[in-house]
Amino acid sequence: SSFGAGGQRLVVAPRPTLVDPLLSALRARLGLTMGKAKPVTTSKAKAKASSKAAETPAAEEAEVEPTAEQIEARRIYTQRRDAMKWANEKIDVVHAQVQESKKKGLSFDWLSMAHDFHEVRLTRFVKRLEEKTLDGVLDSLREGLEAYLTQCASGPDVDQDGFDYHRTIWDGVLQDGSSYTRKPETPESAAAIEKLKTWTVAKEADVTALVGEMAAHSASAGVQEAGLTKIGGLFSQQREGADMTGMTCEALMPAIERGMREHMVDPGVQRSGQAALRGLSMAPGQLGLMRDAKGIDLAVESLLAQYQDKEVCQAANGNFSAMAHAAGKNSPELATMRAAGVVEALCKVMGHHAWDQTLCGKIRVTLPFIQED
Repeated sequence: SSFGAGGQRLVVAPRPTLVDPLLSALRARLGLTMGKAKPVTTSKAKAKASSKAAETPAAEEAEVEPTAEQIEARRIYTQRRDAMKWANEKIDVVHAQVQESKKKGLSFDWLSMAHDFHEVRLTRFVKRLEEKTLDGVLDSLREGLEAYLTQCASGPDVDQDGFDYHRTIWDGVLQDGSSYTRKPETPESAAAIEKLKTWTVAKEADVTALVGEMAAHSASAGVQEAGLTKIGGLFSQQREGADMTGMTCEALMPAIERGMREHMVDPGVQRSGQAALRGLSMAPGQLGLMRDAKGIDLAVESLLAQYQDKEVCQAANGNFSAMAHAAGKNSPELATMRAAGVVEALCKVMGHHAWDQTLCGKIRVTLPFIQED
């Protein structure tokens, strides 16, 4: 600084040097502002970030698990495909046995007519699968036809006396559920129904007699429904404190399975059967034994055969709910329920009865107890 005229102090600004513009240019080039460095994004880094951003949605999309409806659709597709393959194989076996008879010069009109009976129904069965009006083949049909064909497996020269035609295995298979009509009761079966309605159990022998009464009238759907209804009712009384000896899986499961399997097309029998299985699953110490006896698989097969019937669906859902609660988390019984297709069967019911919010709501309450550990 210096003093000018009048004694005033003059402030002289420092002369800019060559360093200042060079330093400013260097800072601008390096991206330095206020003494701090900005992050430098190269073209390579930008490309990598862009690629990663593009891959993220695809990865997330790939991780999306299929819905229960998609799983059920895939299961039904596989089931129909396997059933169609099975039916076509059996048609080939029928043809082969007929041709073998012709080669040997044998003339068995009765056997040819018996084979024609099953071939016609196998052909209709395949057509129904193609039309998607059937979802698969029942175990009872599979086993019955296998037993029929085995009679001629060693050759067509068979004795007509004692030959089992196995025609009843097709009862109700090719009918719609609405077209099923229960056969009228005989005087004997009608009397048995009334007897079963008032049946009481005071000792183990009473349980054995109940099973025997059902077995004596196994062809009657009415007797089986009455017997299964009584079994479910007896278990209800037992839970309320009634002393009933002999109400075990070992004693009752054969009667439950026989009644349900032999009358799979009868909704009344299946509804009562589901209730009987529910009672058995809730009895102390019986759920594991029932699982070993394939009771869970039987309940699923019953529901799939009668999923169009609302009352059967309600009974089955109640049965599966009771099983899940009795099994508890991380149990082998719960694992068996999943493996047997309980979740898929219940989803199929919801798909068919989507308009019934009450039924679907009850199923939605049951599913988490089966799906989650």
